[in-house]
Amino acid sequence: MGEMLQLTAEDGHTLGAYRADPSGKPKGAVVVMQEIFGVNNHIRSVCDGYAQEGFVTIAPAVFDRVEKNVELGYDEDGFGKGRAIVGELGFDGPIKDVAAARVAVAGAGTVFGVGYCWGGTLAWLAATRLGIPSAGYYGGRTAAMKDEVPKAPVMLHFGEHDHAIPMSDVEAIGTLHPYVPIHVYDAGHGFNCDERDSWDETAAKLALKRTLAFFDALI
Repeated sequence: MGEMLQLTAEDGHTLGAYRADPSGKPKGAVVVMQEIFGVNNHIRSVCDGYAQEGFVTIAPAVFDRVEKNVELGYDEDGFGKGRAIVGELGFDGPIKDVAAARVAVAGAGTVFGVGYCWGGTLAWLAATRLGIPSAGYYGGRTAAMKDEVPKAPVMLHFGEHDHAIPMSDVEAIGTLHPYVPIHVYDAGHGFNCDERDSWDETAAKLALKRTLAFFDALI
């Protein structure tokens, strides 16, 4: 459904991005922020899914700042390389890439953000630093950045049985930002990804329903 294209961030960095367009008139746009596995098959399928819901959708390849064309699998090697890249990457560059992606799809109407895993924290930062209304899924570094104040509405999704994100972190975010809707599911980390063992179809469908309603209410 989609295609790869090139973006240029404000600092002159060029990066790839996957874009998917709806069949009819778009009702808005969504910037999809990747996990630690690059803009891989799963992230492209997420883009295609939001396009089917009526949004122009774009996933910037933020790993291009470290290595071009990264697509990793959900195995030990993939986890290891992904963690190494995000350790080198940081968030300041990726935020510039998200901003470039927003510019690329701005003609479609209101631009939203959605991010998963590492990208879930990037979605939080898209709201606090760029003012993009966003939904973050199980962002493990969000609690560490909870002091940042959203400039746009945010919705957060977490799994109760997440091995990497204790419920105390989730509660800390909620205590500091009581106006942020936080949903907790009977699921683990990565429950939205149907290519991971932790995929939970029930939780994924409910989280998507809530996210779409969140976006639709802001259009």
